[in-house]
Amino acid sequence: MRRFVFSPMCLAFAAYAEDGQYEVRCNTLPVPGLTAFVPLFRTARICYPKAEGTFPLHLFAHGDWGGGAFFWLGYSGLQEQLASYGFVVPAYLSCWFDIECSNGQASFLEALKTLTFLERHPNIAPVDWTKPYSASGHSTGGRAVLMLAALRDNPAFLDNTTFASEVTPDMRTALVKLKAAIADHPDPMYDEKQNPDIPNFRITETPVFVITGSADYWIEPQGSAWRDFQMISSPDKVFINVHGAGHLEPNLYHSEGPFVAFFARAFALGDVAARAKIYGEGAGSLQRTLELAQPGDYNSGTDEVAFLACSRDKTAVPQIFASYCDQGKVDEFVGSTSEEVIILE
Repeated sequence: MRRFVFSPMCLAFAAYAEDGQYEVRCNTLPVPGLTAFVPLFRTARICYPKAEGTFPLHLFAHGDWGGGAFFWLGYSGLQEQLASYGFVVPAYLSCWFDIECSNGQASFLEALKTLTFLERHPNIAPVDWTKPYSASGHSTGGRAVLMLAALRDNPAFLDNTTFASEVTPDMRTALVKLKAAIADHPDPMYDEKQNPDIPNFRITETPVFVITGSADYWIEPQGSAWRDFQMISSPDKVFINVHGAGHLEPNLYHSEGPFVAFFARAFALGDVAARAKIYGEGAGSLQRTLELAQPGDYNSGTDEVAFLACSRDKTAVPQIFASYCDQGKVDEFVGSTSEEVIILE
């Protein structure tokens, strides 16, 4: 199936990537406790396969200006695409703008509120509650997803912030089931204006996929996605810089959408075929499908890394960049700002 989407963020039409095997249906429901100036958007949109049975849960988090009424225009296509690969995909519509949620620092709470609401009402959507969860997000949503992974791996994350009291025991229990996090053109996690607890931002176990593009130069600080990748010490982590992709790629073409789904299926569900799409070089693999940035392109790691897939078995693809799979370097970024850290090492 191939569709077109209209995005108010660039006022343009564009085709986007193929859907998965399932047709999809969606509905919207109120979620108590969500944060929105307009009560209508204290809701979540949930998409899932139009098929019998239950499916694993994949949380989605939108970017700044991407909630509320803009969600249908900017993100509905990507959400439906993810669901077509066999997921129930809830997406909060609250926090339309970052300003509604402490400059986006509290967006992760909207995801957790949505998740725990669904857990308390298990029959609202056809979720297979026996399966682990996965999560993805774009821009501010990418930041929110990385914060979820950090909170899962390091319970002390956010302890010294105003958000600590809002993280309930139920939320922490739910996070245990998070087994994959995908950050699509994420905010800089080394910037204290974006990340409220840099010293405790430690992703040590959760598999993470960081996506950026060589044309993302008016939203992301130069090299920020690579810096985010460097801060992650999980042995399973993947970085890609897509040639010519701008910050609004997920709103328009979302050619990376299938690989978001494959990464989630690989690590949350143990799907061997999906893992091969990320780490392999065969037909339909990430390396064969998405055009990688060229050496010297904007946002490539150390001016040369456009793709790196690290694994807990100590292998790396390509092996020549294996040294970058080493332990995350959170301490190097404490006290940094997005303006200060723009030089690629």
